[in-house]
Amino acid sequence: MHLLEIKSQGEFSLIQVATHNTLPYAILSHTWTDEEVTYQDIINSTGKSKSGYEKIKFCGEQATRDGLQYFWVDTCCIDKSNSAELSTAINSMFRWYRNAKKCYVYLTDVSAPSCEGVIQPSQSTWEATFRNSRWFTRGWTLQELIAPAIVEFFSKERTRLGDKKSLEKPIHEITHIPIQALRGNPFSDFSVAERGKWAAQRQTSEEEDLVYCLLGLCEVSMPPIYGEGREKALFRLTDEVDKRSRMPVLQKKPLSTVPFDKDPDFVGREDILGALKLQFSRRESHKRVVLVGLGGVGKSQIAIEFSHRLRSQDPQTWVFWVHASTAERFEQGYRAIATVLELPGWNDPKTDILDLVWRWLSDIRSGRWFLILDNADDTDVFSSIPDKELEHRSRPLSSYIPQTITGSVLLTTRDRRAALWLSTGYSSAIAVDLMTRKDAEQLLFTKIPDGISSAPERAELVRELDYLPLAITQAAAYISARVTRKTVPRYLALYRNDEVSQSRLLDEESGDLRRDPGVPNSVIRTWQISFDQIKDKWPSAARLLSLIAMLDRQGIPDFLLHAIYPNDLDLEAALSPLEEFSLISVERGSTRFEIHRLVQLATRKWLERYQELERWQGMAVEVVSNAFPNGDYKNWEICDALWPHAQEVLRSKFVSDTICLGKAALLYHMGWYSWMQGRYILASTQSQESLSIRERILQGNDVEIFHSVGLLGLVLLWQGKYKEAEATSRRALVGHKIALGAEHPCTLASMSNLASAYSCQGRLKGAEYLEVQVIEMMKRVLGQEHPDTLGSISNLASTYRNQGRFKEAKDLEVQVIEMKKRVLGQEHPSTLASMSNLALTYWNQRRFKEAEDLGVQVMEIKKRVLGQEHPSTLTSMANLASTYRKQERWTEAEELQVTELEVSSRVLGQEHPNTLTSMANLAIIWKRHGRDIDALQLMKQCVEARAKILGANHPYTLSSSTILLGWEREIGVA
Repeated sequence: MHLLEIKSQGEFSLIQVATHNTLPYAILSHTWTDEEVTYQDIINSTGKSKSGYEKIKFCGEQATRDGLQYFWVDTCCIDKSNSAELSTAINSMFRWYRNAKKCYVYLTDVSAPSCEGVIQPSQSTWEATFRNSRWFTRGWTLQELIAPAIVEFFSKERTRLGDKKSLEKPIHEITHIPIQALRGNPFSDFSVAERGKWAAQRQTSEEEDLVYCLLGLCEVSMPPIYGEGREKALFRLTDEVDKRSRMPVLQKKPLSTVPFDKDPDFVGREDILGALKLQFSRRESHKRVVLVGLGGVGKSQIAIEFSHRLRSQDPQTWVFWVHASTAERFEQGYRAIATVLELPGWNDPKTDILDLVWRWLSDIRSGRWFLILDNADDTDVFSSIPDKELEHRSRPLSSYIPQTITGSVLLTTRDRRAALWLSTGYSSAIAVDLMTRKDAEQLLFTKIPDGISSAPERAELVRELDYLPLAITQAAAYISARVTRKTVPRYLALYRNDEVSQSRLLDEESGDLRRDPGVPNSVIRTWQISFDQIKDKWPSAARLLSLIAMLDRQGIPDFLLHAIYPNDLDLEAALSPLEEFSLISVERGSTRFEIHRLVQLATRKWLERYQELERWQGMAVEVVSNAFPNGDYKNWEICDALWPHAQEVLRSKFVSDTICLGKAALLYHMGWYSWMQGRYILASTQSQESLSIRERILQGNDVEIFHSVGLLGLVLLWQGKYKEAEATSRRALVGHKIALGAEHPCTLASMSNLASAYSCQGRLKGAEYLEVQVIEMMKRVLGQEHPDTLGSISNLASTYRNQGRFKEAKDLEVQVIEMKKRVLGQEHPSTLASMSNLALTYWNQRRFKEAEDLGVQVMEIKKRVLGQEHPSTLTSMANLASTYRKQERWTEAEELQVTELEVSSRVLGQEHPNTLTSMANLAIIWKRHGRDIDALQLMKQCVEARAKILGANHPYTLSSSTILLGWEREIGVA
């Protein structure tokens, strides 16, 4: 059914709804003219110049005044070029008018101008023309008068004249329709012959319509055949009415056709069963409910359990089970119903079984019935019109599911849209999710032999299977069949081997008397039915699912999916089927998606079956690589969001050079982020692997190689491997200079890194020389306030401090901090590093109070921004401990230094230069506390490690050696 939806500023557009009671709507009744707006006019946004457009505007405006957003007009809400749709409309028209909230009769031949201050003009001014209105002479307006509960009449000026109730007397006199019929008494109060007389004096444009307009009044349906003539149409109508009248009212005792016994071991789901009981407890109206959920989640088992409870509570209700996955299975189900009921002609091959059962279900004399449509996963099965060759059916299957007040329908489906097409909208859907932990454990307990598992083992297995009922039942069947050799722990060990083992176990078919024989009993095959259906109907959704299955299953950001569907509407169209089938879900309160772990596994197995797995693994690497930014602070949030997906896509093995280069680019940016995060060992591994791939595939002078070399040099520097860092940074500098030129930013960055390697080795003159050059060129090329320029100025200030030029160092640091705060922000890691350096300079100038205040401020910000165990945070802790030491606050100094050394040893390693500095500082504190032997041993350990790591002539090694020598003389150690 098409409805017109009212938009802003008086505009409206067509929408499609599943049934006539999906949304509240108003409906228009009128007489046709030569200038009516058609369905095609609405689709093509034409027709506003036609006179009939005013009627549509009137209906929309009146509906708005009555608080309705939707309305229906016969001229433009039926695609009359589609014979199947026209047939459905003619047979449904009476129901459409009956279910309308209001029917507006627009009388173009009745004039009743409204007067100022008068809400409704006097009836005497318009009653004569009202009685002679053409509207009362037309065939189709008969049902438009009788079917709706509320019918309001309007003049051509849109003035309200009254309604069916207030105008009951003149309407009765004009039409000779009994007052009781106008008031809505049941048709059973009036014979079919009497109802036929109501149309005796009416006319229609097509002679057959004088018969077809009586279908709803006679409570029958039949396909319209224009051209057959009135007599033949009347003959068919009479035959249909006779069939209905001859249909016996069965006095058989109601029974159930559910093909499954009640499960004595049924577990849980009481919340859903309670909701079903509440929904179907109201008997005064037809009710439909849809159980929606992932394949294998237990929808059919819930339906079976509810059917048995219903029969137990209400033995006078018929319960029918129909497997609804295909048109053939649906018809088989109806044939089984006809057989049980022994309907006339049930065993005659020529009988239209669907129509036969539909008539019985539509007859309120048949008693109460409850119909279960299981596995109604494909809405096309119900909405499509069959080929003309199938002469026994000319209507969509959905029209054979009546809405009799004595019957109700329960559907199970994987596709949430079934709630729109076959029920009353999403409000009728009940989501069936995974089992609770407690229920899942109980299910496994009931399905496996006693004595082969403990409660903790069962808990572990159902958790591994993500509490999916079908997976649990499947695992239980596998274990039970091999009970002498397989226990729960052994099954778990097999399952955890690898993804291949998981796929094989979840693809294992096992007999299950509680599942339809036509439905697979394995998790993998159950879901692959959905995947095939999606691939066939929504190829874009299948592509998106293929990509999602390659990523980490949780926290999938929508911006990553835009890589293959940049347009928001295209992405939404691809996402929608996946959500409707419960294959993916939106994480609560975010725009991130997640996929069930077993769905992800099944999707990969499905792609492997079609030899598509490797292609999508490569596509995932490309997508994540393109999306993963460099590790700069401004990108940390994105890097963090993409990190698990990057790790997941890198698990795959590739042979294509193109994909491998994408992997190298991803590793490069991941290494950059790891370095900025202070995860130096990981950063080293990632940058090394990135470099290896690029060296293997690219030409020796390719700039991408030198980018990887440069990153590796930085990581080595921060690992304290200064000689290796120097050699690597020099290689990067030479390569960048050849490939890009002497003043390219990458070349200048390599020069700066080389200068830092010099400085860390105590070669301060060389460091200063390079840094001055770099700063001058960066100012010219990048600008004075570019972050790279500011970073190089900070490095020069540190060199000045290490040279003892504290005044120059302080002046530069103050200048840089102000610019960094303005350019980068007060809490940017680079700004915090400069503030730390300034605090250290204050310390060297013996301005300990200023060093402490600034050091405390920086340390607290670093803890919040970088984390408590970030190397930069640890440096600030160590510097603050040194400040306390200089202030002779020995207890505070020791507590902070011990904490920092413990974390530094674990995070950076026991031989990292920063860790060794902390060891030296703690040794000094212990010496002051009188722990001479402990201090001596710790300092000796520090000297040996520094000589090994930094070299015997490094300033730090010489400094700690001098202290150690003095202590040995003082204590008298040889």
